[in-house]
Amino acid sequence: MHFGLSWEQEQLRDAVNGFLGELRSAREVLDGASVSDPAGWQRVVQEQGWQAIAIPEEAGGFGFGQVELAVIFEALGRTLTPCPLLGTSMATAALLETDGAHGPLGEIAGGRQATLVRGIEAHRSGETWRLVGVDPQVVDALGAELFVVLGTAGVFVLEAGQVEVTALPGFDVTRSLARVSVDITVPAEACLGAPDHGAVHARIESLLAAESTGAADATLAMAIDYAKVRVQYGKPIGSFQAIQHLCADMLVHVESARSAAWYAAWAIAHGSPDARQAARVAKATASTALMHCAGANIQIHGGIGFTWEHDAHLYFKRAQATHALFGDPAEHRSAIADDLLGAL
Repeated sequence: MHFGLSWEQEQLRDAVNGFLGELRSAREVLDGASVSDPAGWQRVVQEQGWQAIAIPEEAGGFGFGQVELAVIFEALGRTLTPCPLLGTSMATAALLETDGAHGPLGEIAGGRQATLVRGIEAHRSGETWRLVGVDPQVVDALGAELFVVLGTAGVFVLEAGQVEVTALPGFDVTRSLARVSVDITVPAEACLGAPDHGAVHARIESLLAAESTGAADATLAMAIDYAKVRVQYGKPIGSFQAIQHLCADMLVHVESARSAAWYAAWAIAHGSPDARQAARVAKATASTALMHCAGANIQIHGGIGFTWEHDAHLYFKRAQATHALFGDPAEHRSAIADDLLGAL
């Protein structure tokens, strides 16, 4: 693998960073704007086409891969820009691992916002399927037009009017959550097939790892900038050894997370046999890194870091919320241990 981005990927990163500078910020969300932003999503679709990055060209996408998508998510994590790309990418991940899903993929590539719903029971009776269940926490369900249901028997795609969506208050104010209830009968052909759930989860965990890496990197930059200008006892606090050690530890966490996240994305894009394990490693490493860095950033900022007037708490809340999303580090480490050691 290449231990760095290609020229094209660097150009993508620069374009993403430039565009995100124009979109609504996390601070604006905190100040009263809705997390669900149809206008912002339309700008993403019409000006950038991020929703189509990893979708094959034959399905109407750009035909790039997981690495390019990870580049975008690292930038989104760095800025905490409210954007329903995570939910749409989760839905895309399930469809990419499902045979015969070109139709829904084409709709997403065309700009339809989607999300992924799990934990739904699917029971077949003759020429119909009965889908019943509740997913208590669905990312970016508010405003979604397509609900990709990863059911017990396979993947189903439902329209917004076929599910019940109830908005939930979220600890992370920059990301929307909702409760989605499904109780519907669909024709037999509505089942698109049964994907490898492990491969679907690997794609999603890889993106969460990239996003967490970006957020951790942002807290490091925030802490360093503050340590250079905050004066205590007549000196910048960055001259104190304790602060230097905190910043150094943050850097080690960020670089470890970035290495794990990039390798996981590369492994998935190239069909590496260790892609599932790499995604687990990346999710555990990046979640741990963000938790550590978000906390250290608040510690370095002192009193101001604990207030709502400063953005440090937004990253801390993102760290807490993402920590448990699609498995916390302890769960992933346990699964890695089982894979390595087997049943002893």
